[in-house]
Amino acid sequence: MTHAYVGQSRLQQIEADYGPFAANRFKYLNELLETLKDADLRTKLSEVNDFWNGVSYGSDAKVWGKKDYWATPFEFLLKDRGDCEDYVIAKYFTLKELGVDPKKLYFVYVRVRGKKVPHMVLAYYESPQAEPLILDSINYKVFPASKRKDIIPVYTFNGELLERFSDHTRKGLKEKNRKVKRKWEDLVHRMERNE
Repeated sequence: MTHAYVGQSRLQQIEADYGPFAANRFKYLNELLETLKDADLRTKLSEVNDFWNGVSYGSDAKVWGKKDYWATPFEFLLKDRGDCEDYVIAKYFTLKELGVDPKKLYFVYVRVRGKKVPHMVLAYYESPQAEPLILDSINYKVFPASKRKDIIPVYTFNGELLERFSDHTRKGLKEKNRKVKRKWEDLVHRMERNE
């Protein structure tokens, strides 16, 4: 397998620890990565969006016992539950694994019309001036942003920019940016430990 999200020995360990249903979720992800490695961009966006949207929604309080927790894709799939940030993180890293330029992928906090709770979507920009395509866990189809009248962008960031922005204590950096940077660093650190 060219793209293996989880290797064979780890799959066996997952099956031993969590059972065959959990292991099958990772096998399906491995198969998806293999199937999509040479696919066109639009197919990658759509299929990755569909795969992760198949995971059940669960609030951080119910799944992790915390107010706000960013799960790694591994944790998200292992639990088979997560919230909007977890969908976006998993889609981002899966698309990155498939060769999609991460500089074109943005995390976008949005307000959903008629709802009080903030939401997050993943936006793909072909170029900086292009209209983004929105990958979402509420509306399952990938649409251009102009077709998503139900969401209002509030805050946007990019994983690659956060990776390069090492000094998050710099004077003048807003508190929201510092919080996002800390969450990102924690997420990446846990991914490096393969959680």
